[in-house]
Amino acid sequence: MFEVVKYVAPIAFGYLIGVIIKKRPPQLLFTVVVVALVFFVSANAAGVVLGNLATFLVVSLLYALALVVVTAVLGSLVDRGSAGGSVGRPSISIYVATSLVAGLVVGGFYKANYAALIDPLLIFLLLVAGIDMAGVGLKWEKRALLAPAVALAGAAAVAPLFTLTLGITPAVAFGLGWYSFTGPYLASAGDEVGGAYGLLVNFLREQLTFLLGPLLARRFSRVGVLAAGGATTMDNTLPLYVALYGPSFSLYAFANGVVLTFLVPAIVPLVHTLALHP
Repeated sequence: MFEVVKYVAPIAFGYLIGVIIKKRPPQLLFTVVVVALVFFVSANAAGVVLGNLATFLVVSLLYALALVVVTAVLGSLVDRGSAGGSVGRPSISIYVATSLVAGLVVGGFYKANYAALIDPLLIFLLLVAGIDMAGVGLKWEKRALLAPAVALAGAAAVAPLFTLTLGITPAVAFGLGWYSFTGPYLASAGDEVGGAYGLLVNFLREQLTFLLGPLLARRFSRVGVLAAGGATTMDNTLPLYVALYGPSFSLYAFANGVVLTFLVPAIVPLVHTLALHP
C-alpha cells in the first residue's frame, strides 16, 4: 500500500500545482528524465546481464521477444481502434537505445548504487506528468484497463512453447517483467535453470519494451503495447508510455503495473508448483 501511495501522491500533487500555475512543463524535460531513468536502470542491472550471457542469452532473448510481440498482438485483438497515428515523439527509441547501451557499459565497468537514483527520478517524472495533465486534461480510456488481463493471456500463450521444447518452468513467463522477484524465487525453490531464465528473460522483456515500444505503437493498439510492459509499467517503463502517449496515459500505465505487481508474487509460485505437480 505504501508503494502505491508513494507513486500516486506525486501525480496528484503535480496535478494540483498544474491547476494553480496553469502552465505546462516543457516537453524536453520529459525526454531528459526518460533518458536519465533508462541509463540508471540499465547501469543498475548491468551485472545481471553481463553475468548471465553464455548459453542463456539467445534463449532468453527469444523468450522475451515472444512475450512482448505476442502480448501486443493479443492486445490489438481486444482493442482495434488505437494503433497508428496516436504515437508521439517516435525518436524516443534512439535516445533510449543509446542510453540503454551506455548504462550497460558504465554499469559493467563501474559499480555504484545506481538504484538509489532511480526512485527519486521516477517520482520527479510523475510530479511533472501531473502538472502536464492539468494542462491537457484527463481522458479515461476503458479499453486500456484490459491490459492486465492481456498481459496474463500473453504469458499463458507463450509459456507452453518454451516449457515443452526446452523444459523451462512456465513460471518464468508469469514474472511479467519483474525479474528481481521471479529469478530469486525460482532459484530459492530449487530450480537453478529456472532462476537464471526468470532473471534474464524478465529483464530483457523490460529492455525490449523500451526498445520496441515506439515501433510496436505504430502497428498495435495501446492496450497491446501497454500489456507488453507487464508489471514494469508502474515504474521502470512508465517513462516510455509518457513519451509515447502523453502524461495522461501514465494513469493507465501505473494502474496496469500496480495490478500485475500485486498478482505476480501469487501467480509465479502457483504456476511453478502446478508445473512440478500437475
